[in-house]
Amino acid sequence: MGDTQTITFVEDLFEKHPNCFNGWSYDYAQLIIKESLKELKYEGNINKVVFTKYACSAIDESNINTEVCYIETEQLGFFYLMRDGVDHINAVYNRWD
Repeated sequence: MGDTQTITFVEDLFEKHPNCFNGWSYDYAQLIIKESLKELKYEGNINKVVFTKYACSAIDESNINTEVCYIETEQLGFFYLMRDGVDHINAVYNRWD
């Protein structure tokens, strides 16, 4: 896996999750990251990735669509998760140095 990479998903792929189109719960963020790791062709066991930090905040508190999440993993690095205002999720992966 490279230094910094971005993965984009159509959020409809996750329509069975209660947070699809609605906020960033901890388990929804983990689901998106695990799917991102598959796209990045992560060679380790995705189910053994340890999530250590999780924080979400709206950049504009009056607009939930501006919510961005920061999630750290013990092994790989950290991710930013955000929606693009239409129906896409963007996951940005950054490796630990």
